[in-house]
Amino acid sequence: MSASKDGGRVNLLPGNDGHRGLRKARLLGLTVGSAAIFAVLFYIWGRWGEVFPFLGAVALTLAVSLFLKEWFGFAGREVRKVHLALRDFLFLCSLAFLLFFAAKGVIEILGEAQPLAVPSRVYAYLVPLPAFAMVVRILINAETSILFTVAASVLSAAAVGGNWPELLFLLLSGTAGASRSRRVTDRQRMLWAGVQTAPVCALAAVALEFAFHGGGEGLLPAALFGALNGLLAGPIALAVLPVAEYAFGYASDIRLMELGSTSHPLLSRLMIHAPGTFHHSMVVGTLAEAGAIAIGANPVLCRVAALYHDIGKIGKPQYFSENQAGEENLHDALSPGLSRTVILSHVKEGARLAREHGLGDRVVEIIEQHHGTSLLYYFLDKAKPMIDDRKASEEMFRYPGPRPRTREAAIVMLADAAEATVRSLRNPSAREVGESVARIVNRAYLDGQLDECELTLRDLHVLDGAISRVLATLAHRRVDYPGSGIVRSGEAP
Repeated sequence: MSASKDGGRVNLLPGNDGHRGLRKARLLGLTVGSAAIFAVLFYIWGRWGEVFPFLGAVALTLAVSLFLKEWFGFAGREVRKVHLALRDFLFLCSLAFLLFFAAKGVIEILGEAQPLAVPSRVYAYLVPLPAFAMVVRILINAETSILFTVAASVLSAAAVGGNWPELLFLLLSGTAGASRSRRVTDRQRMLWAGVQTAPVCALAAVALEFAFHGGGEGLLPAALFGALNGLLAGPIALAVLPVAEYAFGYASDIRLMELGSTSHPLLSRLMIHAPGTFHHSMVVGTLAEAGAIAIGANPVLCRVAALYHDIGKIGKPQYFSENQAGEENLHDALSPGLSRTVILSHVKEGARLAREHGLGDRVVEIIEQHHGTSLLYYFLDKAKPMIDDRKASEEMFRYPGPRPRTREAAIVMLADAAEATVRSLRNPSAREVGESVARIVNRAYLDGQLDECELTLRDLHVLDGAISRVLATLAHRRVDYPGSGIVRSGEAP
């Protein structure tokens, strides 16, 4: 069940060629446009325009781009948990270039203007690498943020003079910012992460200034600039996040918390038109969140993605059992093939609705993957005579996939199947719930549905227990109230 190196973040359904082509065209346009803008900026940058001809500016842009391509390309191939799609590569390169110009601007503008009459070198402690490292950690992952910090430190240190103090400070401050921005689910936590980064940056600036330049006049300004850099990291990251989410299709945990509100138009429609599916999704969200907490995955992503995982059922809610409320099952009048078409369509329709409403790629990917390539067992059983006559095949009754490629997608898959199975039981005991969940987990494992995600056997064991405990609580037998007149099945009146 180890992760596929080249299957981490490009998660489109096989039938989505049009959408994939549109996305590639958009990213290609952004790439070419960004490269052109950066080349022009290199050319017109003050004294650089006098030193380098235009071709030299283009060559410098290409050299920096080549460094970033090789660095992130190697990381994507060889570093576990680093799976960079074209979107991620373009995003990281854009941040690195912006940071390069920010560093150059700090030295060129503030260093020459000398508004505070301090040594020009101490302005390097204002380079906002902690903020950018926080953004990468929040939008992608911790491993990528550290790799970004190293690459951006090298480039930014070159922009401010290429000395050891600047390089070491950038490495340390970027790492401090990234390490303190884990699970940022609201703006207050983002600001608090910056506050926690400030003393580290101040201490690093003082130590480096003293080590390389002695205890002169630059010591106090270095401490103040280092602390200010950390304090401003939160506000800067908050300003960059929505722009990155809009331009590159990301969804931060802050955005996911907003999407988790039942006032969202999609969830409101689901609640009104498919109340059974809405209740099912709420329960799956609770199960997925508990499972994610148990194994150290992202609980916010699991809960929010679970709320939207069946959003594609809005169009035809009456064809799904949770919305039939004891009425006649419409599938009794349909052939297994037609039923298969209706059921399979909710995944594609859900992904379409999620994209239209800007839920972000992480949620869309989980919607597409939450059934993997699993079988429609109920309709497969109905189609058994057709299969025996070779008029149909078992593969026709599989979801198109892809299979879960992240731990969060696999958690939602298991929680979804477990909730549906246990709901079909009548007054289940805790033991029956545990046995049912264990069968679900084992079936997914043996069917190969978990082969492309990073769940270990230990994770599966922990997930089994976490989901079983919550489900057993939700499915516990209620006490009969005196005078209710309700007699449970199998009991004496």
